[in-house]
Formats: sequence, C-alpha cells, structure tokens
Amino acid sequence: MKTEAERLKKKLTYQPLLDKIANGDKLFKEQKYTEAIDVFKEALSEIDKSYEYNICELYRKIGNCYYRLKDRDLACEAFENTLKYCTTNASVYSMLGYMCYYSDNEKSIRYYSKALSLKPLPNCVSSICLTMLKSDKYSQKELKEAIEYEINRYRPYVLKDDKPFEYSVPQNPNKKLHIGYMSSDFHCHAMMQFILPLLEYHNQKKFNFTLYACSPKQDSTTERIKRTGMRFEDCSKLTEKELAQKIHDDGVDILVDLGGYTHCRCFALYYKPAPLIMQYLGFVNTMGMKEIDYIFADEFVIPKNIAKYYTEKPLYLKSGMHRFDFNNARIQLPDINELPYYSNGYITFGSFNCPSKINDYTIGLWAKVLQNVPNSKLLIYRTQMTEKIINKFKKKFAEYGIGDNRVIYQNEHCKGIHFNAYKMADIALDTTPFNGLTITLELISMGIPVVTLVGQSMQSRGCAHINHELKLNDLIAENESEYIIKAQALANDIKKLDYYRHHLRDILNKSPLRRDAKGFAKCVEDAYTKAWKDYCKSL
Repeated sequence: MKTEAERLKKKLTYQPLLDKIANGDKLFKEQKYTEAIDVFKEALSEIDKSYEYNICELYRKIGNCYYRLKDRDLACEAFENTLKYCTTNASVYSMLGYMCYYSDNEKSIRYYSKALSLKPLPNCVSSICLTMLKSDKYSQKELKEAIEYEINRYRPYVLKDDKPFEYSVPQNPNKKLHIGYMSSDFHCHAMMQFILPLLEYHNQKKFNFTLYACSPKQDSTTERIKRTGMRFEDCSKLTEKELAQKIHDDGVDILVDLGGYTHCRCFALYYKPAPLIMQYLGFVNTMGMKEIDYIFADEFVIPKNIAKYYTEKPLYLKSGMHRFDFNNARIQLPDINELPYYSNGYITFGSFNCPSKINDYTIGLWAKVLQNVPNSKLLIYRTQMTEKIINKFKKKFAEYGIGDNRVIYQNEHCKGIHFNAYKMADIALDTTPFNGLTITLELISMGIPVVTLVGQSMQSRGCAHINHELKLNDLIAENESEYIIKAQALANDIKKLDYYRHHLRDILNKSPLRRDAKGFAKCVEDAYTKAWKDYCKSL
C-alpha cells in the first residue's frame, strides 16, 4: 500500500505531464492539429501505464485531431486504441461506426450496434439503418425486421412521456389538401434532382404546399425551389418535438419525408404530426416506422410479392416513381468523347459510386468480370477513397487473382465539372445491393452504359429501374452469372458501345425520366387524393 509521501511524489511528477496535455488541448482549440498530435504523442510516450483513463483520453484526443485533419485512417486507428482501455464510451463506438462506414459495412454495423447498446444516440440509429442497406447480408425480410427493431426500441427515448397526435374526428374527403414536404436537402443535393420536377409542376390551385427545411443550408437550388411560390419554413433550429408540433399546428393533411435516415430529423415522425405520413426516395427502403403509412413506389422497385416486407404500404404510381432534372437547369454537360478503348487498346470498366457501396461481394463480382474479359481494366474513382480503403480493395482483388495492374484507383478531384471523370470509362459496373441512382443517370448522360444486378430490395433495383425505363434490358442481369455474361458480351461488342456512347444522352432526354413532369406531378396528386379518401373512409 502506497504511503502518503509516495502518492504526493507521484502527483508532483505527474503534474508536468498534465500541463503538457493541457498545452495539447490549447493547440487543438487553436486548430493547430498537427502540433497538438505531436504533443499528445509525446505525453503518451511518457505516461505511467497505470493511468489507463488518461491513456484512453490521449488516444481519443489524437483521434479527434486526425479527424479534423480529414485523415480517416489514422483517426480510426487512434479511436480503436481507446478500446484497449475503455469499452463503455458510446461516442467512441459511434465515431468508429462512422469512420468504418466507407470501408467496411459489417464492422460499421457492429460499432453502431455496440454504441446503441450503451446509449440511445440518434445519429447511430439513423446510421445503422442506412449502413444495413449497403450490406449483402440481409434479405428484404431481414432488413425490415432489423430496421423495425432499431426504430421500435428508440421510440421511447424520443417520446418520453409524450403521446403521438391522434386523429379520430371525421374528415372531409373532398377538402383542398395541405401537403407538407420535410427535408434536410432543399439545396444543391442529389435528392433534389428528383424532387424539383415534382415541386415545379404541382398544381397549387388544387393543393396547398409547405416545405419544411430541416437544415439551414441554402444556395441557388434553394432559390429555384422558392421560386415555385410554395411556403418555405426554416425549421433547422427546432427540436423534433417542436418540428412535429409546428407541422401539426399548420394543419398538414399529408406529410412526405424526403430524407429518411439520411438525416435525424425524421424522428419527429414518432409524434405522428399529420394524419397521413409518407416517405419518398431519400431512404430507398422501408423506414420501419409504424407511424409512416405509405412509401412511394412502382411495381418495378417494389414488386407486389415483396410488398409485405415493407412496414409502409406501397403507394404505387402508374407514371413510374420519379422524374429527373439537374439542380442547375442551365447546366452545360461536357461533349461526348470517343470510347477510351480506341486510345487505350483495352476496355475500361468503371465504378464511380461511393466506396461505402463497394462490399466484398461486389468486388468478387467485378473480379469475375475482369477474369472473363482479358486485358480489360477497372477504374474505381471516388474522392472518399483513402489509402486504407484502396489497400483493402487491392487485397480483396488479389484473392481472386486480379493484380494491381488490372485496377486503377483514382481519388483526386478531376479538372472542371465532375462529369469529365466519366469519360475515362467505356462501361460502368453497378454496385450491389445498393445501386447507383444519380450516378447512373449522370453516366448515361455521358454515353456510358451501366451493367447492373437486379436484387430483391428497393435499393438494389434503382439502376435496373432506370435501364428498364430506357428499354436497356441488355444491361439488366437477374443473377450473378448473367451479370458476368452481359458485361463480357458488351465489352466484346465495340459497335454497340459506340452506339451507346453517342446515343444514350438522347435516349435519356427523350425518355419518361426526363419528360412529362407535369403528368408525373398529376399522377402523384391523384395518389394523394385517393390515399386521403381511403383514410377518410377508415375513420
């Protein structure tokens, strides 16, 4: 047992170390992150190993510095080191879940799950649901069950002693409906390219509309949205409860959430702020919330035999589930270039999707395509790719006998508009089970065909839906072997690739995806009217 003198001596010798750590904290506040890391590492080398809490905190501080320096790999390493000394900090597991999001879906899910076992963090609830969509480990039935589990156990933490709003008074089935749209993305965002054709062609004489913006971000796209004349409410500073109260007090009849679990504000839906609640496109699968009545769909993205595996009832749209327009109505796309094949002498397959969508199964699928198309190469382009992610991909491809000379990794910003990056590919390979949607449309606009494997779940049918609408059925594979065969056949058909290169943009622009936005908006409005009348009958 230590004497008082020994404890005092230890305290006195430890004080300089505490001063050093305090200096590191000061440097961090001054945003001198590299200098702070050096100080923290020096303290780490000097610290008495019996001070486990302080060691843990130093690794956390180092992780925070690397995160601010946008070095995800080293940040993740530092945060993982904290787990050697403390396994009860939910925020560390949450951060690790986020750090692993781009590189390892399964690991990310495990970290988020651990965080939620320690503390009900809203960002972890939304993130684990989103990450599960990118894993190849779930059937649609299993996804529904897993998402419902997370959402049901989080509900009491939001509502506490509150109760959801109730609607039992008979309603007028023929009233002028008040439609509310809730989103954190009313700005230049991929999602808005599907929402703009709806908002700009809504019939404001027959319906009232309110846009509930849950983010303060505004730009030229926001101004374009505001020019519709719809009521625009900045709700970015409201709590979930306040947001729900506002929507309820505004008398919204049908509320449509446009973000799903890509933002945390959707938890306001627990309060049931409107008699009817729907969700559209932002999450591309069931949200697992009993409070949400409908999910926008068509019979391609949610086949009727799969509908039972969605918590919401599909709101089937006869016009197809969406239209597309660029955020910048005056965008000048680059000219179509010749096939890279002519200058390279080999076929270049390309992937331009987020690395979080590139799981082990997808890599295995691509490796088999490369094996079947000798002398071809695969370009993986995305700025979020870190060295750790690239090394992981290299290792996985090597397991299939694909050498580094067959795969090109590009994580630097291309010059000019990002569409120029697409020019480097002859053929694009889609990810599974989470397809590219906006990226697919952008690729097609540059003349690049996208080969996709159609799955069971909504997020695994998005690219196939686009190809289906464009009548590009030769690019849709029903199984793995067909995916490989179709990619191989296309790579061997330079004449068809040439045709696609110079005609896909025109095919897209003349397709239903880019035309008759007014008819699409009318179809959505008719669906709203029918859903409301069905609701009124049920009271």
